[in-house]
Amino acid sequence: MIRQGIVILIGLSVICMNSVAQITPVITSAKEKVLIGEPLKLKLELKAIDRNATVQWKIPDSIPHFEFVSYDTSDLFKREITVTSFDSGLWVIENIAVIVPSNVNDKPQLLRFPPKEILVEYDTTGNQLLNDVKPIIEVNAAEQWIGYAIAALALLSLIVLVILFRRWKKKQQKLITEEDSKYTALEEFQLVIEKLKQQSWSTQLEQKQHFSELSHAVKRYFERRLREPLTRLTTDETMLQLKPYLVNDRLIAITQVFRLGDAVKFAKFTADQQDCINAVQDMEVIVKKSETELQAND
Repeated sequence: MIRQGIVILIGLSVICMNSVAQITPVITSAKEKVLIGEPLKLKLELKAIDRNATVQWKIPDSIPHFEFVSYDTSDLFKREITVTSFDSGLWVIENIAVIVPSNVNDKPQLLRFPPKEILVEYDTTGNQLLNDVKPIIEVNAAEQWIGYAIAALALLSLIVLVILFRRWKKKQQKLITEEDSKYTALEEFQLVIEKLKQQSWSTQLEQKQHFSELSHAVKRYFERRLREPLTRLTTDETMLQLKPYLVNDRLIAITQVFRLGDAVKFAKFTADQQDCINAVQDMEVIVKKSETELQAND
């Protein structure tokens, strides 16, 4: 009987202890001191908790002075967090909490893990010395001439490039100026216009060929008169070059003709024959008016 009483007493004691045991959050780490950039594994564990309890972890998105490397959530009552740090000093890992039911009344309660101090240090031994930690080295004044020589060479190269560019620009203008034929710019343009007036504009292929000749003739005329390389430019580039020399009405008219020509040449558009003839006549009128104004400014 005495033995049975002892066993019963021990059992009741164990039951009472389990019923009043408090859930305890515990944080542990493999090390208390790490080097900069070294991973550190933290283990968060709940002690004395019912296996069927509902747990809500409250881990902050970031920890001051530390960066998350990995996060293990395979166990509901444990968390393994691997962090690292690139700031030297003694830092505290805190503000980690968990919501669990109370062992007394099953009401949710917030438990905070105790703060954990971690010392982060530089590795200053042997070959492990970090590359970004170097002693201050004084500059040898005798070697400053190397920097001056490089700067002078760069400046000289820039001057040479500017000179070469100016010579190339003058050469381009000279080529345009000296490409004089036995006809003036207006006469050369007029020959093309008279030829186009006699051509047939009925098929798309004919229009494509004639609009190419027309746009080239207009560009060629202004190229010779303004001494600007225009024959190799696109429609938009040509209009930008002509804008300072032409009034808006004429610039718009030339643009419309060039756009129509581009549609015929590149989009296989077939224009009305009368529109094609009108385009030739409009270009003839514009060029003649421009010639009169340019002669007055010569």
